[in-house]
Amino acid sequence: MARDNIYENMQVTEAAPQPKDLRGQSKLQVVEEAVQKLQVSLQPDNASDASAKGSDSLQLLDEAQAGVRMLKDQLGNVSAAYGEIQIRLDHVSAAYGEIQIRLDNVSAARGAAQGRYRDVLTKLSRGWRFYGGNLYYFSQERKSWDASERFCVSQDSHLTSVSSQAEQEFLSKETKGEDHWIGLTDLGTEGSWRWVDGTEYRADTSRGFWARNQPDNWDQGIGGREDCVHIHPLNRNLWNDVNCTVPSRWICKQAHGQAGL
Repeated sequence: MARDNIYENMQVTEAAPQPKDLRGQSKLQVVEEAVQKLQVSLQPDNASDASAKGSDSLQLLDEAQAGVRMLKDQLGNVSAAYGEIQIRLDHVSAAYGEIQIRLDNVSAARGAAQGRYRDVLTKLSRGWRFYGGNLYYFSQERKSWDASERFCVSQDSHLTSVSSQAEQEFLSKETKGEDHWIGLTDLGTEGSWRWVDGTEYRADTSRGFWARNQPDNWDQGIGGREDCVHIHPLNRNLWNDVNCTVPSRWICKQAHGQAGL
């Protein structure tokens, strides 16, 4: 029997293009169907028929079965490769997501920084002074200590703290002979001084900033004692405690971290 006639009754319809692994499965199915048909065709109808089909047909069957095994191996390799590619794609997707998060964080930080610098430029254009990485505002109006602090808070700042001799000298120079509120108070607990902006008050380093015999908590007879502090020009611009309701000019400070400088 000629080999070309073994598949003469088989009809294989060409399928539309499919993914590589699906094409492999389709091809394997066609071959398996061919093997099944070949096995049926090899079933002898009688002894003479079996003898006629002979060893060539058996060899063709062996070759077809070997082809099936080969296609199965190839399909397994394709599936394994596909799985590895999918894992790599998942890793790439995860890395992309992490990068996107970082870019979003950078964008947000950039936007916040731009906002802070716009605020700084606006303050400088309105007369705030820059010194030591901080911004300071010296008022021309007079208010009570509480009202002065409220104004500073409305400007994202507080009544100024004083942390060094250099800062004290800068403030003294800029007050130009006028008393100004600073952010030091012992409201709540007499003698327990605190800076309203949260800076730690250190009695040892601040001792030289007080005017002579101050603080004295003198009762001025206008309701309450002296629980707030101003820079007093009559005392060489040193600190003096005074009643918090007395109208005075004031100094706001937007500290380094707040100003973003």
